Amino acid sequence: MRCSIILLAVALGSVPLCAQRHSGSPPTAPARPAPPQPIVPVSTGMGNIQVVQVNYGVPAPQSLTRQLRIDDERTRAAALSAIGVPGQYLQRGRTAMPRSIQLEFVALGTDDDLDALLTVELDQHIVTAILIPDDSNWRRIATVLIPSTPDDPYNTPTTFVRTDRSMVERDRYRAIFHVIAPDGHDNYVENEAQLRIVNKHAVVLTSFVSASRDCATPALPGKPAPPSTGCNVLRRWLQGDPTDPFKHFTMVSASGRMSTKDVASPFNDQPEFESSHLRSFSCQPFLFNDPTQHFDPTGPSVPCPAR
Repeated sequence: MRCSIILLAVALGSVPLCAQRHSGSPPTAPARPAPPQPIVPVSTGMGNIQVVQVNYGVPAPQSLTRQLRIDDERTRAAALSAIGVPGQYLQRGRTAMPRSIQLEFVALGTDDDLDALLTVELDQHIVTAILIPDDSNWRRIATVLIPSTPDDPYNTPTTFVRTDRSMVERDRYRAIFHVIAPDGHDNYVENEAQLRIVNKHAVVLTSFVSASRDCATPALPGKPAPPSTGCNVLRRWLQGDPTDPFKHFTMVSASGRMSTKDVASPFNDQPEFESSHLRSFSCQPFLFNDPTQHFDPTGPSVPCPAR
């Protein structure tokens, strides 16, 4: 009997020990590392620039140019339709005569063919058809357009589209489109889109805010806005060395403040003069992505190194 009691006491006394041994929390799993955040470009956007991708057979650019000037409304409507103008210009009895027409042949693709940029100014739009040769025929692969009126001093066919050397192939070219959007109070924003032809498709290489001017002075609560004492000016461009085999580029953003009396109109800028007022320069590294045919940022925007 005595032995039984002793054994029971020993057994009962061991319970707290066992409970204490297993009362701890299970080990915490190691925290998962946060996924890397995507690198955001310092600026994106095309503003009012619209790009419509298509693949239509069309007459030769020279023929389209002649047909756009002809008095016969049916022929002119067919030519307008071929370059991809908005439907409002194709309504019977309302087929507008273009106010200006410009045609440029340039090597926008990766082959040796000369492609065509046919730009037409209409009553409410500026339209550029991108045409490529297809054996003995021609095809329209895209139309780029912006809203504009004939009395618009900011956007004209010559300011809307121009060509420049390709930044990745010096023996080829790119089309550069601009649109300036004013607000009627000496302020404006200018957007840029660069385009090339790859595998018979129009590809937007990059787009960003290339310029802006803000002359607004913020008002205090309950008080009218004070008169402007100056304007914040921005210039932005993509630059690089085309001989660099790794295709590194830099997006430069230059900003500064100008007095109101020195502000130039966006359609009559003096780059050298305005550049002298730009005091802050930031740089963001970019790399040309061959598979996507696009300029992608590889790091954040930081102050440019002093030279």
